[in-house]
Amino acid sequence: MASTPLRISLGGGGTDLPFYADRFGGDVLSVAITLRATVTARRGRVDDRIRFTHDETSLSEDATALHSPYVAEALDMTGLTGSCEITSSGPVPAGTGLGSSAAFTVSLLAALRRLAGDRDVTGATAELVEQAWRLEAVRLGRPVGRHDPYVCGLGGLRRLVIDPDGTTEAQVPDVPADTLRALEERLLLHYTGRRRDSAAHLAPPSIGLAGRIDRLHRTRSVGGEMLTALRKGDIDRVPVLLREHQRIKQGDDSGRAHGLETALAHGATAGKLVGAGGGGFLLTFAEPDRHEALDSAMSAIAMPRVPFRFSRGGTAVTEISYDMEETFV
Repeated sequence: MASTPLRISLGGGGTDLPFYADRFGGDVLSVAITLRATVTARRGRVDDRIRFTHDETSLSEDATALHSPYVAEALDMTGLTGSCEITSSGPVPAGTGLGSSAAFTVSLLAALRRLAGDRDVTGATAELVEQAWRLEAVRLGRPVGRHDPYVCGLGGLRRLVIDPDGTTEAQVPDVPADTLRALEERLLLHYTGRRRDSAAHLAPPSIGLAGRIDRLHRTRSVGGEMLTALRKGDIDRVPVLLREHQRIKQGDDSGRAHGLETALAHGATAGKLVGAGGGGFLLTFAEPDRHEALDSAMSAIAMPRVPFRFSRGGTAVTEISYDMEETFV
């Protein structure tokens, strides 16, 4: 069994996408959170088929006939053959802006690599997260960057610096522990109830390529300022930068944040959409003594809060033993 944390972007999100990073390099500030995507895998079925269960169950002798192309590619990449059962679970739906697709992919590869005999999967996490990116970006041809698999797989607060040639450095910023705790206490996630396919929003939108690049330049600048503020322990600067980040996203309808006006009217000092597109989660910043009023107001518009904490660790692999010689009485 392997589990991988989801993530929230604090600045620079989107600068890892190929159309931008291949020209200018990417620079993203992001943090893993305790919501996790989990994959369990085991060998063997009496019918010699492959069974994959997520929101629905798919059963086939041919991996390419399963409802998930991710599973077929992961089985091929890890060299696993024969029958097996793979089950995926997680606390949030796909397409909600928290990197769940990448977290699932990293967990899937980690679980299958362990099943194939790799006894030190997490000891080679840098290799694992790059493999997860290649599965999505190269094998499946999705226009995704390295942000999600790297931050989710490695865990913690990360500054991801990506060179135009694809070389990626996942830095651990020198942010004081008390600043991280203060930030953790003030960031809230509210589920909009809306889902979207992030890949549909990752290509340059109607503003054109030049407009999209300009917007990402500005987003990158916000990420740099956010990191500077956190290093200085300037927690009051965070909501200012979150507001600026949302103003950049607000340039077209896909960036309009459902529920933001309600949040600001009931205790939040800032908020922004997490991820691409108009659905998913709204990330808000509020002082702890305003959380109760804010939660009540957001629940009234069917946007419940999903509790989380920062995740210091990344992908974790656990061995599950199956006793096939049980005695039934």
